[in-house]
Amino acid sequence: MTQAAKREIRYAKAPLTKKVKMGGRLVVSEALVTKNATNLVPHLHVKRGDMVILISGAKKAGQGQTGKVLNVFPKEGKIVVEGINMITRATKQRSAMGKSGLIKKEAPIYASRVMLYCTACKKPTRIKHKLLDGGKKTRICRHCNEAFDA
Repeated sequence: MTQAAKREIRYAKAPLTKKVKMGGRLVVSEALVTKNATNLVPHLHVKRGDMVILISGAKKAGQGQTGKVLNVFPKEGKIVVEGINMITRATKQRSAMGKSGLIKKEAPIYASRVMLYCTACKKPTRIKHKLLDGGKKTRICRHCNEAFDA
């Protein structure tokens, strides 16, 4: 018998990855093996280039800040927003022309912390979809019916 055949498999709700516990038990997430269920990739409601407003976060003073979405990471459910969630990194000089010191840059935040911001009506908004002539779908502001996709 092989090592894998001896190993007892236990299914749990918690772990997202396979773990080997004491006694050689393999703990696997139910979400990975249950029929019709997987560790789903969240559908993001924002795209790169959208204006968003911060609606929640650890820093209460940061709420209400607006910024442009620079990067989107759909697998993680995170986005990078210009000027929001700034972190400081200490870096060494890598070459003769490189810079060293404290570098400020944006860190990813969960997309659920932001809401789409309509620049026409100056409000955070949800979107609705509208089908245009020619079959193209566009995103519309719920307050002022202004199109987000140009």
